[in-house]
Formats: sequence, structure tokens, C-alpha cells
Amino acid sequence: MEAVAVKGLTVIYPGGTKALAGISFTVPLHSIVGYLGPNGAGKTTTISVLTTALPPTSGEAWVCGYSVHTHKAEVRKRIAVATQDMFLDPFISPYDNMRFFSAIYGVPRVERKRRIWNLLEIFGLTDKARARVLTLSGGQWKRVQLAIALLRSPEVLFLDEPTLALDPLGKETLLHYLTKLKENGVTIFYASNEMEQLEKVCDQVLFLCQGKLLAQGMVDEFVKNFGGHEIVTIHYEGTLPEDAFIELKRRNDVQIRTLNPLSWVSARARALLPEVILALTEQGVVIQDIDIRKPNLNDAFLALVKRSSRGKD
Repeated sequence: MEAVAVKGLTVIYPGGTKALAGISFTVPLHSIVGYLGPNGAGKTTTISVLTTALPPTSGEAWVCGYSVHTHKAEVRKRIAVATQDMFLDPFISPYDNMRFFSAIYGVPRVERKRRIWNLLEIFGLTDKARARVLTLSGGQWKRVQLAIALLRSPEVLFLDEPTLALDPLGKETLLHYLTKLKENGVTIFYASNEMEQLEKVCDQVLFLCQGKLLAQGMVDEFVKNFGGHEIVTIHYEGTLPEDAFIELKRRNDVQIRTLNPLSWVSARARALLPEVILALTEQGVVIQDIDIRKPNLNDAFLALVKRSSRGKD
């Protein structure tokens, strides 16, 4: 049984806007699946359907084997969700907010205090536990929201842009905790456009654009299929005339990304590098540094966004 199964899911908002256009996918048990796409692609709408907050126009979805149409209560018992819009009472403390939600979530009374303080410690909030929420920074506010989402022990955790407003340490703390949750059998559906974070923790990714699921796969496979070739970046001093770039592209079949520093992509990147260096030095520039890196999830994301934009045109 999959943790999540979606078949032909369509959502059309009043006025005719089609937010989802018949998407289908599955999320394996005990995995972290990244859900990525440009702003407005339909990621939040998908989560709203899967968490029973929004009924679909057509199609079906199941979470933990229960239909989001006909077994909403069963779905809600088994999930937790942290969205960008989670409400906190700003006039009471993080501890009191968490105590309120732990009761709403049905956390056993004898477990509440221990679980709350454990999460406050994990997210570095013990010194703010009794402060009023309105005195917290944006990142601290976000950490309280995440801690609340994790109060119940969910089978599936839905996250919508969970690292927005978090500082680098907060992001690393969250990612470490998500990995631990997965090891403990929790499935995580992680909607975000923070590619570096997704690449660190996800087993597979789904790419959504304009309400359509355009690509999916294991992270390494996804990057290999859509990320393109190795990227070479050359930092230099001096000025290169425009015709030098034209000649570089013509002779070496490279795709130029930026001009200064000179960043380019080619299927033969390493083999062509000596010839490119010679061509640059002949133009009188001084090469300072050369970097060669493999494509990453962000490169694959950008390539798919560009491809979908061309298709729209």
C-alpha cells in the first residue's frame, strides 16, 4: 500500500481557473517525496486536497488507504500538516499554543508536556517557550508552526514551504529531524522550491507546472534526465568582445549561461576546456579561477521551467 495515491485529480476554482489538471502519482511508504514547481503551479492546492481541506472537482486521492472523499476523519487521524497559513495566537506563548493544539490533536494528556518540551528543544525554542508569540522573529514563528505540526505522531506529514524564513541553522535542524522521522516510519510529502534542501533529504521528486505533472523520478535519475551537462565557470580579468562569444559557441558547441564570469555547458565540457582556455587567453584576458560541477536539482528545475514556458508559447 502506498502512503498517498492520486488518480486523475482535477481542481477548478470558481471562475474557471484550473489549478490541477488530472494529475496522478503515488508516494511510497516511509519515504520523503519532494513536490516542486513554479509559484502558482498547484502545489498548495494539492496539499489542500490531500489533507481534506479542499474537495477536488474530479478524480480521487487516498491517504494511508483512505479516500479523501469518503473517509475524511480517518485521513485526518493519520496526518499532520504545516502550511504557510497555520494560525498561531500571537498573544500567548509558544508553549500555550502547543498545549492548545496538542489537545485538539488528541495527544494523550500524560504525553503532552513531554512532547511539547522535546519539540521546543529540538527547534531551539526553550528560551522562548513562555514569551508571547508576537515578540518572536519570523524564523522563530515558523519553527513554532513546525513544532505544532509534529505534536501528533503522524503516519504522513505534509509540509508546504517549511523552510521559508528559517535561517541556515534552522533549515539544517529541520532537515535532520525530517530524516529521523523517516527512519521512524513517517512518510513526508514536502512541497518546496528550495532545491538545495530537497536534494539533501528527498528520495524522489515530482515536478508540477500549470496544474500538470510533467516529470517525476528518484532524485539522481531526475537530475540526470533533466539537469543537463557539466557546468564550467571561468572567472577572468579583462574584457571579451561579443564576437569572441559567438566564435566560442560556433566552434565548440557550448551553451553560454553567463558572460562574466563565463559560465557554459557542453556534453564535452572537460574535453573542450583546454581549447576554451586558449581561446580566452588569445583575447588577452587573465584567467583567475576555473570551476567544474555536475548539474544539480536546481539545474533540472530551471530546465523544466524553461521547457514548459516554451511549450506554453
